[in-house]
Amino acid sequence: MTNILKTNKGNKDYKIAYQQLIKVIANLQKSTSHYFIDELLTESEQIMLVNRFAAVYMYSQSYAPYRVSQTLSISTSTASRLYEQYNRGAFTNLLHCIPKKDANAFLLLLEDLIMAQVSPRARARLLNRAL
Repeated sequence: MTNILKTNKGNKDYKIAYQQLIKVIANLQKSTSHYFIDELLTESEQIMLVNRFAAVYMYSQSYAPYRVSQTLSISTSTASRLYEQYNRGAFTNLLHCIPKKDANAFLLLLEDLIMAQVSPRARARLLNRAL
């Protein structure tokens, strides 16, 4: 859990720094962009980011919060909170900026994750993909 002062978010200097960070991220090259995430975020922050994105994407594919919670091993309260945000349209821009090809590949990975929970064959396919 991150620990930040809520007053920082409204700070003018914070807003300037945030806009500059967005520019830095937007200008990253594909071949080196993973260093930005790998070296900036801790392993738990990376897992949290992947789970958050996966949950949002699963909601866009009509998965229920309980299924998302079970598949991603996140709490039901987190899954429900993200679902409420999704229903309010909080992630509309995020979902529209993902190229269709990448979205399809991510969906296949999620389907393998779901199936790996019940099928040894799907679990083996998932492991082979990771190697």
